[in-house]
Amino acid sequence: MTQIAIIGNTDWQNKRKVQQTLQELKKRFKDDLIVVGAGGTEGANSMVRKYSLEFGIQYKEYNPSFSGRNMYSAMPDSYYGKPYHFSQLHHRMKLIAEQCDHMLILTNEDTLDPVLKTAFNNINKLKKPVVILG
Repeated sequence: MTQIAIIGNTDWQNKRKVQQTLQELKKRFKDDLIVVGAGGTEGANSMVRKYSLEFGIQYKEYNPSFSGRNMYSAMPDSYYGKPYHFSQLHHRMKLIAEQCDHMLILTNEDTLDPVLKTAFNNINKLKKPVVILG
């Protein structure tokens, strides 16, 4: 299975780009695709979940440990239910980079925010392909 992480910022509003990207990935990888997301209720991350599921693509997410487990969470129950700490946002990006084969970062900013920068730096350390879509 090919695991492609698609993550982005909460300000992302280009649902057409998310839909088009997911449709192209599904056409290319067919049933050999798992989309890895970051979870969340706003912006790119919520759209990635919504449209992956609508298009029948396998989906899992590395939501932060303070957010609670859901049916798409990739980590075990013991990972969740922790009090909030900002470092958890960076930790999930490290997990995503380790688990995926490729990464797409959706951002409408000129520079990556600190959390997306963590994902970018980790995926580069692992020498895995990454694309930034704006």
